[in-house]
Amino acid sequence: MNPIIQKIKDQKIVPLFYNESFEFSKNTVKALYEAGIRVIEYTNRGIQALENFTKLKDISTTEFPELLLGIGTVKNIKEMDDYANAKADFIITPVISEELVKHSVSKNINLIPGCFTPSDVNLAFQNGLRLVKIFPADALGKNYIKSIQPVFPGMNFMPTGGVNADVEDINEWFKGGAIAVGLGSSLVKSDLNEEKLTEKVKNLLQQLNEN
Repeated sequence: MNPIIQKIKDQKIVPLFYNESFEFSKNTVKALYEAGIRVIEYTNRGIQALENFTKLKDISTTEFPELLLGIGTVKNIKEMDDYANAKADFIITPVISEELVKHSVSKNINLIPGCFTPSDVNLAFQNGLRLVKIFPADALGKNYIKSIQPVFPGMNFMPTGGVNADVEDINEWFKGGAIAVGLGSSLVKSDLNEEKLTEKVKNLLQQLNEN
């Protein structure tokens, strides 16, 4: 299994967030890191995204060793190249297209594409990708992955969008075939309290690992 996919599977959750403020972004990464998180998706959802991401990558080697920092909400080739040049460990898209997939393969970019239909998943599968984001997951429901999984042996699924940051909800997705879930606003709030976030994530990871 690809080392990034394995780390995501082991961690069970992938926190994702964006904020215009670099300080907020840095403090959020720090709070998550101190809770034991080693895979984070920063999202390309504002004018400061590339600058903030570049700064986060610059400091991560010394301040957050072993952290895999990826970028999400990448929608075109230019954005993909910008973040590849910024040394993103992986790139997540909300959609999939043959152009994006072929480009990522040619540039040796770790792509996790957003898929909604079996045709989307098949495009990823036929091009050798083995992890897709199911998005928006809440529109498809917790049985969707289980329904399509037998058709794509070896494919891994990470539902994102509408997944709640509580053990019961996450475990329902696992029972439905997910290897991990993406957690956005249900986990990382805009009114950041670092200590509370660290404690919340620590507890969540502990409970998930007890199951």
